[in-house]
Amino acid sequence: MKRRHFFKSLGSIAGGTFLSSGFPVFAQAPAFKKAASGMVKDEKFWTLLRKQFLIPADYVYLNTGGLGSCPYMVSKTVRKKMAEEDSCPRAGHNEKEWWKIKERCARLLGPSVKKEELAFTGTATEGINIILNGLPLQKGDEIITSSHEHVALNIPLLNKRKRAGIVIRTFSPDREDGLANVKAIERLINKRTRLIFTSHITCTTGQIMPVNEIGELARSKGIWYAIDGAQALAQMPVNIQSSGVDFYAVSGHKWLLGPRRTGILYVRERMLDTLHPTVVGAYSSLRYDMAQDRLVIHPTAQRYEYGTQNEALFYGLEAAVDFITTVGIATIREHNKRLSELFYNDLKKIKWVKILSPEEETYRSSMITFQVKGKDNAAICRSLERKGIRVRSVTEGNLDAVRVSFHVYNNEVERKRLLTEINKL
Repeated sequence: MKRRHFFKSLGSIAGGTFLSSGFPVFAQAPAFKKAASGMVKDEKFWTLLRKQFLIPADYVYLNTGGLGSCPYMVSKTVRKKMAEEDSCPRAGHNEKEWWKIKERCARLLGPSVKKEELAFTGTATEGINIILNGLPLQKGDEIITSSHEHVALNIPLLNKRKRAGIVIRTFSPDREDGLANVKAIERLINKRTRLIFTSHITCTTGQIMPVNEIGELARSKGIWYAIDGAQALAQMPVNIQSSGVDFYAVSGHKWLLGPRRTGILYVRERMLDTLHPTVVGAYSSLRYDMAQDRLVIHPTAQRYEYGTQNEALFYGLEAAVDFITTVGIATIREHNKRLSELFYNDLKKIKWVKILSPEEETYRSSMITFQVKGKDNAAICRSLERKGIRVRSVTEGNLDAVRVSFHVYNNEVERKRLLTEINKL
């Protein structure tokens, strides 16, 4: 689709179609596959795109790494499907539609990912728990992770250690030399190492981990490899097959801009019979017979799903995938990186600011983390919030820092406004 047609779509939508609540909405996703690369620096394009969100014009929202804002088309889809379900209640969900949504999600994760390798979950946290509790880990088995992981991984790891007696070994991410993290992991490997589990992008400093190289190391040692991909999917192009990862857990409510309580778990096909489903119910089985004491578990990753689902949320997830795909992952990455790199270079000029994000551009994401020297940085976050600028306080890894996340609804004006406030400090 030509750019003028896209603008026409956005313009008519932003001014015309309304829900009963008064929100302008997408009637449907624009009928083109991706935005032209020339749009990245076109402020009109991003201004129109911003109008697809409820974020007030004077509010600078820079915490997509914590929670994304749903575009109108996602909110509209969820409301519409909820109304349909309430007007004509039915048990279960439409499995044909369920598989169609999975197929769309699979394309975001990589060209060779199969829909049968995906399970829908409530959050990345649920996916992480499925991995840790489903693997045949025994007392004394060791798991390697980093000291900069999110609570979504840390608490399940500690719970597993308490319940099963596993050993957790950690390394501190090297922010000067990205590939040094592979060597750090290798130094921790011994004959008891069973699993490497790290973030694709750390929640602390926004560091992109060398996942392909870590995957190659894991394969060479015969070790399982799992990734918390909550900060990666829809922030940047992802190809999890190339990383050799066995398990990949993501949330729908961050960079993907989907509804809360949606998530995706990828389980490599050959690992399905290794990862035992610990919570099961309707939809987990292919067939069962109580009289004959027989249970045949579902042959796909559907085995990790169970019970009545809120279909509307996953139709909303599908709408979010359509939105992201329509704009284009490469376009999103280029836009986000442009803003984050400008901000990174701005910070380098301020002598009383210490940047914690990686020095190598290759390993920097759209999240930039910094400290104001000699200040309570959590208090700085609260101060910025009072001025209508939402960032995130980072305490993981024993840090006291400020994290800024740039996504599709952010722009140059907001970057400059944040920088002005930082300079006032």
